[in-house]
Formats: sequence, structure tokens, C-alpha cells
Amino acid sequence: MLRHSIRRWLAGAAVAGAFLAATAAPASAAGELRIAARDLLVAPGHTAPGAVRVDGSSSPAGHPVTLDIELSEWDSLGTFTVTDDGGWDCTRRADALRCLGAFGRWSRTPTLYFQLTARTDAPLDGRAELTIQASSAVGTATRKITVTVVEGVDLVTEPKTALRAGPGGTVDLTSTVRNAGPVPVRGAVLTLDADMDVLSADNFRNCRRQEARVTICRFDTELAPGVSYRLSAPLPLTLRTLLRSGLVLPNRLQWWTTDDWALVERVPDVPLPPDTPGTGDELRLVAQPTAGRTDTAAWNSWTAVGITVTGDRTADAAAVGGRVDAKVGDRVTVTPGFRNLGPTMVETWREIPLVRFRIPDGTTAVEVHWGCAPIGTGPWNPGDTYGQPGAREYGCSGPGDSAGVGETVSYSFTLRVDRLPQPTAGQVSIDVEADTDPTNDSAQIVLVPPAGSGGNGGGEDSLPITGGSTALTVAVGGLLLAAGTTGVLLARRRRTDFVA
Repeated sequence: MLRHSIRRWLAGAAVAGAFLAATAAPASAAGELRIAARDLLVAPGHTAPGAVRVDGSSSPAGHPVTLDIELSEWDSLGTFTVTDDGGWDCTRRADALRCLGAFGRWSRTPTLYFQLTARTDAPLDGRAELTIQASSAVGTATRKITVTVVEGVDLVTEPKTALRAGPGGTVDLTSTVRNAGPVPVRGAVLTLDADMDVLSADNFRNCRRQEARVTICRFDTELAPGVSYRLSAPLPLTLRTLLRSGLVLPNRLQWWTTDDWALVERVPDVPLPPDTPGTGDELRLVAQPTAGRTDTAAWNSWTAVGITVTGDRTADAAAVGGRVDAKVGDRVTVTPGFRNLGPTMVETWREIPLVRFRIPDGTTAVEVHWGCAPIGTGPWNPGDTYGQPGAREYGCSGPGDSAGVGETVSYSFTLRVDRLPQPTAGQVSIDVEADTDPTNDSAQIVLVPPAGSGGNGGGEDSLPITGGSTALTVAVGGLLLAAGTTGVLLARRRRTDFVA
């Protein structure tokens, strides 16, 4: 199970160690297309990760798109490698890369991830301009990004920190940074990307807070080679009062060179959100060099901070199945889901997927709820496959933010009965963090042929069941209401998207 915080303004890329910082360039066809990409820094003999995505204002899923990246200037300084095409079909031709793809959900194309590797003899301050052009039937768009060769450094910090506090409690978060390179590093920037239920309460005058969660602290400090530095005071964090006990809230601390962070600040099309400067004491490290530098091992310069919620604010989530009479050729509707048995609300957005549904043998899913997508052999990555019929197993995302005590969250599936010589069952399972009773975390959707029909008869009555065979009423009306509000919530959470 993957856990996430959808409402992120800043998100760290685990390997790249960079924000998913993106730009939405002005399109050249009445705003129909936009290209998301950003400038990059790379050190001689090292690599820098990048990404490109094309967005359309009203392009239907499946509409073809061509992406061309001009690489002639960069070829004299290093190499360009596609690390994950995400569904693009890419071909290198002379000094350009051409990729063929298509729009998916929300008029977006897959993200094309790449890696730039600078030659060991690439000159410092060498620059290359990459021209990116996207075209489709609705128009074209062009964006230019600049790649600069700079001196490499390495900032290192702790990989993990674990803290504990009850709902409404406060924790003190500190951090260290070490210059693992051979030369001094002048200045550094520390960012804290906090979970949506963790509020930053610091007031340091060299720190700025955005939306009460994102903290950016700047240090005019010369970091000597091989020396570790600790914050002069901890960053105070407060947990929201309505949190459930047992949750582990994900947060991220990251150290940046001043030049790497400046790239994020200089993105012209996605300016930093409004922030509030502190007025208290200065948060310190130590003292000061010159030329531009980039962190060549960004993977070791960020800290995953898990804050465990203590106390007795618990909840029990129970899987909800069902039973329906059917015969071969029928199309039957089933509604797998879960019910919050309380006594505390359950945050439905934290679990990915929230509900898993294994389709009963002998049936085919012909209509699938918009919040559910097929589950394959690897990690669940729904992408543009929400609502896709024909799979054997589905994962379903949680609607909205939370499920109240007694609330049932359901997902409607229409199954075509292809064969039914005897009763057949599909599995419903949930995996809610800090759930107090795992014995009711699975249930069955049972299809039963009428007695004596050999599977060729039919029936009409339906009885929802759980793992404990307890009768439950499926809240279809509540689900329709959730369907009307979830889009707004997702839009609110994703109000700014970034690409590394």
C-alpha cells in the first residue's frame, strides 16, 4: 500500500532530490497546449534528472501528440537519456528526439523523464538550450530550457527521523547538514514540506512559511568540507486536534544549494505562493564561497520525517461485500466498499488504494466506478486507467477527505455473468492505517444461481455482507453525493502541479 498527501505544493522526487517543480509555458495556439519543464544544473561527470509533460486545455483522451526535443547544443556537452517514457514512443534522429504519445485523463500526456549526463571535461559555466516543441490537431507549443554546467558539491543529512505526539500536540524537529565535498559551500536553503495535518509554528526571521505548512529557511553560511552543522533551534510543529491515533504523518526536510533553490524560485510561469516572513530570532548554522554549484548526490540531502499520532482517537474500518442472485447472461450491479464503525473519522485520502475488489470468477466487469482502476502485478499506478473495464482486480481511491462515523463508502460495478455453475465470490479488502480490528478488513461479493437452475436461472434480491456476515445497507445516495464533490476536492489539492 502506498501512502500519500495529495495536497502538496512541494513534493520531493526521491531519487532526483528535487521538487516536482514545473512550468506551464504560454502556448502558441490560443492557449491550447502548454509544456511543463524547467531549467537544470549539472556538474561535470555527473547527471541531472529532468521531465517534460504536455497539457491541453480541452483535448480528449486518446488524442495524438508529437513531442520534439532539439538536443544539438547539449550534444557537445554531454548525453541525453530517456529514463522513463511513461507511454511515449521515442526515437532519436540525428540531434533531436521525437516522441509520439496521446492525451489522457484531464487533457494531459504522460510525463517523459530523462537524464542529462555532462562529460567529465565539460567546461564550467558551459550552457546549452534545449528547444521543446509539442504539436497536435489542436495546436502547437514551444518551450526552451537552459542547462548549465556548474561545480558539483554534496550536501548530506539524516535519511530518517521519527517523532511522536498526540492530537493537538507539538513536536520539535531539528536537522543536521554536512558538506561531503572537497570545497566549501557558500550558503544553503532548508525546506520543510509538511503533511497537511501538521502545522509549522516557527517565527525565525530567516524563514518564510507558506500556507502554514511549507517552510523555507535561508542560511548565509559557509559550510566547510567534512564539517556537520546543526540547526541552532528546532522547528516547532503542531498536529491538528482531530487526527486518529496510530497514524504516521509523512513530512520531508531537504537541504539545497542556493543555486539549485534559485532554479525553483526563477520558474516564471509558476511563482511561489504567498508566504509570511518570520519576525523572531535568526535560525543559524555557521558562515561563506563563490561560483554556482549543484548537489551531485541529491538523494542523500533530504530527510523523511515520520510523526506518529499517539492517544486514543481510534477507528475501525470494515469491508462491505454483498450477495446477489444471478444467471448466465445477466448484468448485475454490485457495490464493494467499507464502513467506518468509529468512534473517530477515517481519512480516506491517505490510503492508495483505499478498497481492493477482486472480480468474481465467471464474470466480467463491463462498467467500473470512476474512482477505481485496474491493479496489475507491480505497485498500483492508476494514471489514466480509472473506470477502465475488463480487469480482474481493481483498486479504488477514497472520495473526499474523510468518512464520518457510521458512513459507508461504496463503488458501483456492473458485472456480466459469463458462467455460473455454482456460487462464485469476489474479494473485497481494505488496508486502513491504524485500523483497530483487522478481522473485518475483508468481505465477499457473492453471486448465487437460483436453486435447481444449474446456473441458468436468475434472481432479484440482494443482501450486503461483511467479513463477519453482518447485514449492511449500501449508501448509494451518499456515493453519488461524494462523486459530485470529489472533483472539487482533487482540484483544490492539486491547485499547482510541478514536474522535476
